[in-house]
Amino acid sequence: MLAELVHRRVKDPDVSEALFSFVSCEVSPDLSHARVHVSVLGDSTDKERVLNGLGRAEAFLHRELGKELHIRRVPRPHFILDESMEEADRMTTLLRNVAHNEGREF
Repeated sequence: MLAELVHRRVKDPDVSEALFSFVSCEVSPDLSHARVHVSVLGDSTDKERVLNGLGRAEAFLHRELGKELHIRRVPRPHFILDESMEEADRMTTLLRNVAHNEGREF
């Protein structure tokens, strides 16, 4: 639901023109906060722009989630950069290099 709200309702060009995805979400036990992990395709400037844009949209998204979810307490989203995909890609490249140097395929 959050991804759909961002895609359809957030007009900030730092968000609407970027390539990113929500990787995971951790909700606090009291439902007051949600840590939303975001993976951004691009360089460090792109990542910073997307996180800043999502940060500016936090209050709006919280309000819109409240309208959609119909629950007493709606978690306030907090967006966090997730670089696990880049780290996995880096590890795969390292393993391929080692296998190539040893004359094996990976």
